[in-house]
Amino acid sequence: MSRLVTSEASGVRPEPQVASGGVPDALPAPAFRHDPVKSVLPGQAAEPVDWTAEPAVCGHRRMTYDNRTLGRTIAVPISATPAVVAGVGVVAASDDGFVRLLDPSLRKEYWRIRLTSSIYASLVVDRRRRHVVVVATNGELACVDLRGRLVWSATAGSPVCATPTVLPAADLLVVAAFHSRCLAVDLGTGRVVFEHVLPRPWQAEHDGAAAYRDPYASPAATAAGTAIVCCAEHVLCLAPDGTERWRTEVGHPVKASPVALHETGGVLVCTVAGRCLLLDGGTGEIRRELALGSKITASPAVSGGVAAVGLQHDVTVGLDVRSLRELWRSDQGGPRSYTSVTVLPSGDFVTTTGRGNMLCLGHRDGAFRWESSQVLGLSDHEPAMDITPVAAADGNVYCASYAGDLYRFRFRSSDRGKRCP
Repeated sequence: MSRLVTSEASGVRPEPQVASGGVPDALPAPAFRHDPVKSVLPGQAAEPVDWTAEPAVCGHRRMTYDNRTLGRTIAVPISATPAVVAGVGVVAASDDGFVRLLDPSLRKEYWRIRLTSSIYASLVVDRRRRHVVVVATNGELACVDLRGRLVWSATAGSPVCATPTVLPAADLLVVAAFHSRCLAVDLGTGRVVFEHVLPRPWQAEHDGAAAYRDPYASPAATAAGTAIVCCAEHVLCLAPDGTERWRTEVGHPVKASPVALHETGGVLVCTVAGRCLLLDGGTGEIRRELALGSKITASPAVSGGVAAVGLQHDVTVGLDVRSLRELWRSDQGGPRSYTSVTVLPSGDFVTTTGRGNMLCLGHRDGAFRWESSQVLGLSDHEPAMDITPVAAADGNVYCASYAGDLYRFRFRSSDRGKRCP
């Protein structure tokens, strides 16, 4: 891709390997928008981690740009959730199009590349090949290896804000793009395998000014190897060849990403009208429905048979994934709009709240576990964070802000005598 600019690598480490007998990241099966399985490359077996206590900031970096015209340094927002390479560091993307591999301390930069547009969608990993896929807002796709070398490039042909998803069995990356389009590319080559025209929002018939900004929700991968795509007021199931298996109209726009429930074969969909719908994954038929009484734009997550759904009025609700019965309700805080609840390796839920802190709730009962603090005593530092965090089994969690601050949080070892490395 001639438009992709790559700078010289700086002391890149060899790619880490999982040791014989090593334990990959103990994460749940793929089931939600900011799925750790999509964002974490496992490494060596990690030491026991205490996920129940508040983590500490053990790394901080501000992304900046030196503007010669204005004669000053400008902070560059970070909108995309990074990809973690356990035992090596983190691949972070910023709104100026730069993608960097940083060590865990965030002080050392191994390499950087630059795409031709800002990056909003979370970075996705190809676990089989140990590659990272980045999608820019202009639809540019770039797959790089852990040395920063371009493996392949492609284009979606439309802007992209939704995080793509991987269909492992078919070895495909499914991308939902604005202007009501969906496509899949081969993970190994970047070749476009199919394109599918999606239903348009109802407002498109009335010249709706934002009608082109759909779909916004990220696709979800089912255990059956299909992709669930939410667009406009519809939910679709697409086969790996792009064939439409079923289509269900849900009556209201969907901005939160769907959840493929691998244990039951169902699909959980939440609309902006505050309705949670349980669909049959094989037919698309609506089996159950629950009204939660508040707008939903943040994506839910599932752990241990419980779905955590964040409501616009700063509340998180735990639902039984089989019956949609409400199991618990927490007023500690809900996820920021258009972010996601995600899951720690321990199984508990974590999210970035409207206060700008990470909040952890027990998945079984919604009990408060901890809330993060990013007060570092720095000048011109706004500690509030804005994006969905990502956690790896090695005890590191990464999160960032629109103010350009990238944080590495470290959890304590179960051995209380150990400190942050």
